[in-house]
Amino acid sequence: MKKISILSAATVLLSLSTFAQDAPEKKQSLCSRNFDAVYQKVEDNYAGWSEKVTSRNQKKFDKITEETKQKVSDINEPEACYHAINEWLAFFEDGHLFLNIQPFVEPEKPGALAKRAGKLGSVSFKGEPAFKKYLDKNKNLPEIVGIWETDDKTYRVGIVADSKKNRYKAFLLTERDELWTRGKVKFELKEESENKFETTYYYADFTDEKKLSRLVKNYLVIDDIFKLQKIYPAPLEEVNNVDILTRIPQWRVEKINANTALITLPPFTIVDAADYILDMVNNNKSIIANTENLIVDLRNNPGGDENAFSALYPFIADKPIIRKGGMFRSSEENLILLTHELESIQAFPKYKRILAPKLQEVIAAMKNNLGGDVQGPDKVFQYLRATPYPKNVAILVNENTASTAESVTLEAKQSDKTVIIGTKTKGLADYIEVRDWGLPAFGWRLAFGLAKSARETRIDNKGITPDVKVPKKETDWVQYASEYLSKKR
Repeated sequence: MKKISILSAATVLLSLSTFAQDAPEKKQSLCSRNFDAVYQKVEDNYAGWSEKVTSRNQKKFDKITEETKQKVSDINEPEACYHAINEWLAFFEDGHLFLNIQPFVEPEKPGALAKRAGKLGSVSFKGEPAFKKYLDKNKNLPEIVGIWETDDKTYRVGIVADSKKNRYKAFLLTERDELWTRGKVKFELKEESENKFETTYYYADFTDEKKLSRLVKNYLVIDDIFKLQKIYPAPLEEVNNVDILTRIPQWRVEKINANTALITLPPFTIVDAADYILDMVNNNKSIIANTENLIVDLRNNPGGDENAFSALYPFIADKPIIRKGGMFRSSEENLILLTHELESIQAFPKYKRILAPKLQEVIAAMKNNLGGDVQGPDKVFQYLRATPYPKNVAILVNENTASTAESVTLEAKQSDKTVIIGTKTKGLADYIEVRDWGLPAFGWRLAFGLAKSARETRIDNKGITPDVKVPKKETDWVQYASEYLSKKR
């Protein structure tokens, strides 16, 4: 009996062993593959790793990591994976550490759009012929009243005076869909000063945003949105070439009064931003170099090419301006990224001239110190003498001024000419030199900072506090800055 029992036990064990060997292993989910790669890239290459994951928060980090591993183990769909990995990345509180893909947006609750549309009013004119009759019948109307059309022909609106003084409503003259019907209000205007209006603009989803609009003869310019041209009745005055070049464009150099010039810069993310801004400066040097005060508008600038701002330094600097090199994390994969970048710019002389010296220096230092940190080279902007004009420089910033736009703001502040005016900036400039690396699934890429800023003061998630805060109720920030600079005379 004992022998039979031993044999039976052995048979069972053999059967279990055979079953274990034959049982297929659970296939790793697509999201697990991506998360494993994200974790490895961040741990091995991200410049902020040692400052973000510390003994003080290690338990919290491990808990979040384990929860994420469990969550992604059964995810094979991109949207669910995006949200799961993003929750893990949020631990680092760094906008320069992100999945470099088109973000997935949570869908609205049913009926939310129609509810917002229902709250937005309409005017009694239900078409262009009826509104034209009103315009023909009523003379001596304000110049803003009439029929206007966007320069791309997307919208044709009527603007009519509201019952409240110095207020106007712009309404659709043609139906766009079942919610955007004829007569629906597209934007509302409140006149703040001559030819300037506080504007409440309603987007396609009926959410709204406050903007400043400028009436430039027969053009109405709504900042950051679009331009409209007056169609009917005939405008009192039409724009000329100077207006077209200096007053109509969103990105422009404009002499706004006898003592003040304004330069509104494009985002540093546009193609060839440095060349574009250099052309802006060179083409308007006579204005910039002969005007006492200069306002540089960096509001809503997300950053990008740090060299885009350099064309302005000859007019801002009153001493050498130093751009500190970042402290690079020297890892094998960061070395691969920078080496590949150096190789890829060889066919482009302009980029080779600008970028190669820095890349070569950092790559050489990395090779000699893998596993450590290496200091990137400083760049010094130094000129024979400070320009007499402008005497005073104001940098306009807001909560959407970010990344390298924040960095150059602080660089410009090294000059005694410069004052920062606005509201707190976004706070996204401590981990820099952002590059990205491919992930195994969905064609995604992970972006992260290879270096940390050499600045002593950290601004991530804090922002830059302006020297002069613009009041909340102020609509015309440019005018506010102009008046502030005029008092410094």
